[in-house]
Amino acid sequence: MRKKRRLRKGRIAVLIAVIAVIILGVVVFVRAGRTKYETVNKGLGEYVVKANEGILSKETGRELKKALYVPRKIDKTKKLIAFTFDDGPKPGNTERVVKALDKYNYRATFYMLGQNAAAYPDTVKTVQKSGNEVSGHSYDHPLLTKIGAAGVANQYKKMNDALVKACGVKAANFRPPYGGINDDVKKSINGPLILWSVDTLDWKTRSTQATVDSILKHAKDGDIVLMHDIHAPTVAAVEQVLPKLKAKGYEVCTVSELLEAKGIKAKQGDIVISANQIR
Repeated sequence: MRKKRRLRKGRIAVLIAVIAVIILGVVVFVRAGRTKYETVNKGLGEYVVKANEGILSKETGRELKKALYVPRKIDKTKKLIAFTFDDGPKPGNTERVVKALDKYNYRATFYMLGQNAAAYPDTVKTVQKSGNEVSGHSYDHPLLTKIGAAGVANQYKKMNDALVKACGVKAANFRPPYGGINDDVKKSINGPLILWSVDTLDWKTRSTQATVDSILKHAKDGDIVLMHDIHAPTVAAVEQVLPKLKAKGYEVCTVSELLEAKGIKAKQGDIVISANQIR
């Protein structure tokens, strides 16, 4: 009996030592100059907890997973390009995009409509939990320049309310429908206004090959690419173009990751077209 207790104590001591080393490594890693990202990789914490199931209490397991979250590493020596998807989420399509991105440890920004977030909360959660960026695109896609300041504020609030209800977070940033911007929009949106530098026109062509060709032809370091995850040909294009971009030395990231990696601090009223063009 005493031998079993000593063995159990020994296992716990080893576990504590391993945890301490991992946490120390994470702290050193973050302090070594890596940028801080909201998107995180939960795998390490989940693995450690699962491996020690039966030893740790449930509460300890939850706290351990939180403590062991590791910031996603962005290789700043590579060409960075932000993928963005408007008008979703759309069940089935959005999950396929997330899966394709995850295959290469890439992430993207999803500019969601509040009404779709309300209709498909599980899909919103999939985006958020996978480390991709949940962002906003109004509640039901009006041209904001035509509805006045009060209308813009109402769209923004309803959208964020829907996102919070779906996944617990507000929009990380905002893209106005149709790219419509005026003073009312600038004053009513809390943060910069994100546009794009590469328009794939996927909504118009509905062609997988045309979307792939557009990205490969026009994209360069610092670009923000506009697509729509509501269209199946676009999803197929993402699956096809990611390995091609990887071969060309690109890393696909979120808008927030792109701006942070490039040292850009966009403020309210700024219009962000790419990491190379802000007005």
